[in-house]
Order: sequence, then C-alpha cells, then structure tokens
Amino acid sequence: MDLQLMRLRKLAGYKSRDVFADKIGVNRHTYKSWETGTTKMTLEQAYNCAVALNCTIDEIAGLVHAPASEDPHRAALERYYDAMDDEGHAVLAESARLMSRNRDARP
Repeated sequence: MDLQLMRLRKLAGYKSRDVFADKIGVNRHTYKSWETGTTKMTLEQAYNCAVALNCTIDEIAGLVHAPASEDPHRAALERYYDAMDDEGHAVLAESARLMSRNRDARP
C-alpha cells in the first residue's frame, strides 16, 4: 500500500499534521504514526480522514484506478475536478463552456 495521507492532507490545505489531527479529533502522535506508516488506521479512522480531506479511502491507500477515458487530457481533467471544491467545479464548468464550440450550452 502506498499511503497518500500526507500528500492529500497538504493538497487539502492542511500544512501541519497537528492542525489536521486536531480537526479530526485524534491525538497528534497517533496521527503522525498513521502518516509515517508506523501504525495502521482502522477503517473508521480512514473514513474519518477521507471525509475531512474530501477524498476516498482508496485515494488515501494509494489505490490507483484506471482512468475511465483513454484520452489523457480527459483523465487529467477528471482528476483535477475530483480534487476541487464546489466553487472550483463551477469555475471549471464555466471555463470549459467559454472554450467550447457551443458557448450557449448550459449545464
């Protein structure tokens, strides 16, 4: 397993392990042991991290799924979209609409 907890924590904007540990209500030393791989998380703990990081347990575990599309640009857009919040989704959709051939299309 290629644990991605630190990368996902930083991607979510938590620069400090301690701040994130406090956010999810876990002892700071316990959280550090998860991130370094010294201790394994329970499924419930992984779920709580996934909820706080707005990701999946599979992403935390480093499980890579084959992209739904063979087009690398589409696959990249899907990954970017998945990493965004609702505001990012709206901005991306509007940007795509403005760049499309059919600018009058609405979601």
